[in-house]
Amino acid sequence: MGIQNWFNRTLMSTWFREISVIDNENLPKDRGSVMVSWHPGGLYDKMLTKGLIPREQIYFDGMIDDESELDLIANQVANGASVIVFPEGESHESPKPKQIRDCAAKIALRSAELAGENKPVIVPVGIHYSRKYYFRERVALTIERPIEITGTIDELSSIISSEISRASHSSDNWQDRVLIWKARSIIRAERLRKNPDLKQRGSYGEEVLGARRVRAAWEWFAKENPESCKLLENRTKEHMSKLESFSLKPRYIDTRPKSVTNKGFLISIWWLCFAWSFMLGFVTLSAIIGSLPPFLAVVAGDWLISTKLSQSRRGAMKLYMSFVAYPIWWVITAWAFTWTLTSDGSPLARFVEYSVILEFLFAVPSYAVFPLLLWWMPMAGKLQIKLQSKATIAWRRMRLWVMWRNPSFDWDKLCDEQSKLAVDLVKIGDNLVLPGDDDWVEPLAGMEDFTAVSQRE
Repeated sequence: MGIQNWFNRTLMSTWFREISVIDNENLPKDRGSVMVSWHPGGLYDKMLTKGLIPREQIYFDGMIDDESELDLIANQVANGASVIVFPEGESHESPKPKQIRDCAAKIALRSAELAGENKPVIVPVGIHYSRKYYFRERVALTIERPIEITGTIDELSSIISSEISRASHSSDNWQDRVLIWKARSIIRAERLRKNPDLKQRGSYGEEVLGARRVRAAWEWFAKENPESCKLLENRTKEHMSKLESFSLKPRYIDTRPKSVTNKGFLISIWWLCFAWSFMLGFVTLSAIIGSLPPFLAVVAGDWLISTKLSQSRRGAMKLYMSFVAYPIWWVITAWAFTWTLTSDGSPLARFVEYSVILEFLFAVPSYAVFPLLLWWMPMAGKLQIKLQSKATIAWRRMRLWVMWRNPSFDWDKLCDEQSKLAVDLVKIGDNLVLPGDDDWVEPLAGMEDFTAVSQRE
């Protein structure tokens, strides 16, 4: 299990550029736990929870075949182990959890019966992807507060379903879910404008907490003052639609310098040239040789099965194919390069007497060159991604500099509209006790966050 967890962590840290695990302290250390979560990411969900949650976890395939299997799992949980359960069963694309099965409730209740004084607990886990099927995106796991195991199977299943809904920031549709994140970005930009010492961009875990706060405040406001909430919702949608038409984000509005000079534009050009000067050389060549053929193999495999599988299963299948295709290809290319650089039969061998570098390489034993090249093949791809990211940021900055200097663009009006909207959004949150505040009290088991929101004195 230790090797498997290490493999999961290593792979996920390669696939995602940022991984956050929030509130690890909610995991009990003196008793077992049944961790429950929604299932939006297929194989990713399982690998993330297995590799990143620091608890001894027992294997569970998602189905309870008979009473003996239930007793086996429950007994281990009762003795202090943990088990991760996805009660929805199938992975899905819905913005909210689907109807759950009662397997988690059965394991929890049976383990509570078998345990001694330290009864196991239920720990809801939220899994939040920025864009789950895209390479080098971001993900956050939120460990919610433990829930006591009580009631019947149906009662406990109902509580688990509600807790999963709360932990996953459930919404009726994707438009509402996106709107919450857009409102969060406007609020973040306003707070940054008022307090420049804040980081330009927080971690993804901080953004997830921000979205939870906005969701709680928004639902509370909709209940207390539905008409005003609807007006604010429409203003937010209109403003974000206007920004998107110009390919802008809220933080770009508030970070516009008062005096737009040529210095920043030249700095962006320098970074762009710096990144491309490396990418157009050995780094990109190695990345193409080491990554393009297996990438095309995975794409071809995905194309062949795309009509037969759901989106989530396609994502898992692409990951499985990557496990096989990339390592095999790296071994092949490392061996081919090693032969080319060290073998007397290589076409390069005839040029050794004309080059000091080639003479040195052909003098190095192949057993020393092969491991180095085997390490370099995947590293070249990662370095290419980092350089491309630098180049993309520099290019985006250059575009912004051109827009900021455009006299026909009414920046003052756009800034004024965002400022007024942000002030109204911030005012609502500042007058409420929300998740993450020092005086926040978690809602009762099975209840949504907005039920615990209260106005400040």
